[in-house]
Amino acid sequence: MQSLLLLIVLLRVSNSLNLNGNEIISGTVWNDTDGNRIEAHATGILIDPEDQSYWWYGESKKTSNLSDHGVNCYHSKDFIHWTNQGQVLQQSQVSIPGPAGPYVLARPKVVFNLKTSLFVMWFHLDSSNYGYRYVGVATSQHPQGPFQFIHGFQPDGIPSLDMNLFEDNQNGTVKGVYLIRSCNNQYVGISQLNDDYLNTTGIISRISEPREGHAVFFRNNRYYMMTSHLTGWAPNAAELFISNSNSLIDAQWISLGNPTHSSTTFNSQSTFVLPFPSRKNPGELFYIYMGDRWNAPDLLDASYIWLPYQFYSDTNVTLPWLDKWSLDDY
Repeated sequence: MQSLLLLIVLLRVSNSLNLNGNEIISGTVWNDTDGNRIEAHATGILIDPEDQSYWWYGESKKTSNLSDHGVNCYHSKDFIHWTNQGQVLQQSQVSIPGPAGPYVLARPKVVFNLKTSLFVMWFHLDSSNYGYRYVGVATSQHPQGPFQFIHGFQPDGIPSLDMNLFEDNQNGTVKGVYLIRSCNNQYVGISQLNDDYLNTTGIISRISEPREGHAVFFRNNRYYMMTSHLTGWAPNAAELFISNSNSLIDAQWISLGNPTHSSTTFNSQSTFVLPFPSRKNPGELFYIYMGDRWNAPDLLDASYIWLPYQFYSDTNVTLPWLDKWSLDDY
């Protein structure tokens, strides 16, 4: 009887994880190596420049009290088992002129600056009513933090809402780092960061319609941008764009429609696309969509959707739902 009870407990624990061996199961509760629920929403992934391990940054638990909110970090060597590094940027560290905190600290993304040897975090920094429309920048000497808040501002003098960073890393060479954001919810603006990654140098490309959930990646000499429409916490149909050239400067963007063919993008919103080394075809990459299932109004139950894209050609791209999938299959 004791053996049977132990087996039932183990099965329940296994079903609460995001993995079964190397399998990823989207839309369920994912636990860290301590058995606690992973709280890292609006995901950003950094590949460690030293050992190629993975650092996952995200918004902390979506409580109703902003005073609790900060940026959490998890670390993994295999992309499956994640160890909690704690809150690497806390609410109390943010101090800006204007509206008093606590603040919205959203969509954190981290890149490594080779020239300064600093890890640089950008995030959407806002007041509780989303009227401030700033970005925040913080730096650290280590990927696990702690991060020190540097400043908050409106990039290029333009109010900023949903945002992301894109490191244009081609064959190990960083061509540039770019901020992609919703400019006052009127259009999508792309700006290159300056040499120390603490500011922007002006808009170089735009999509004239408002979109959010921006996630840019580079494949086969073209840039792609996964986006969502603006419907608040409610999920909507994704829209994937492709650039008309192999440069982001003055890039024009062509819509490829909704690769998921789901009116709610499987009840998720895009936050990041990660190029990942193929195990079936060494030397090649496949691309992992990362999204949030916000589950509004119960944001405390928010979870994650990770799925591999399918490319039949540069412009024929799908993102099919998979109940579960393995890194070994790609």
